[in-house]
Amino acid sequence: MPRALIVDDSRYQRYLIIQALGDRFTSDEAANGREALAMFQAARKKGQTYDLIVMDILMPELSGHDALAGIRRQETADGIAEERRTPAVMLSSLDDPGNMLRAQFESGAQAYVTKPFTPKTLLEALASLGLADNPLEADDFENDPPHARPSR
Repeated sequence: MPRALIVDDSRYQRYLIIQALGDRFTSDEAANGREALAMFQAARKKGQTYDLIVMDILMPELSGHDALAGIRRQETADGIAEERRTPAVMLSSLDDPGNMLRAQFESGAQAYVTKPFTPKTLLEALASLGLADNPLEADDFENDPPHARPSR
């Protein structure tokens, strides 16, 4: 089963993320960026990899931006090509364009989800990365007028 590294200083947020992932991933949890970086490095040394990283930005000890940048440096040092890097979704209550751009271009995240999030929002981000089926099903439109429903 694919492995996910869930990083958030809030135990409740980690719980919500794990619930949203359902049975799609086996999840390891870290409470801050420093712990996440250490867990990522230890897993690589054991020959294990993560298939997904979901990381909060604002955390004590080491921010999500800095932790993910450290993970990207580790992947580069290990000779992992950019297209084979562990997909990362940044979560944050910060919805300003500066943080979104920093997450993508400086830290190396492939997706950005603003808190509070719904499981559907997180799964849509994973679907955009090819890690989950798109949660938007035709049944979601059953209460819409017929002209607004997708054809089956």
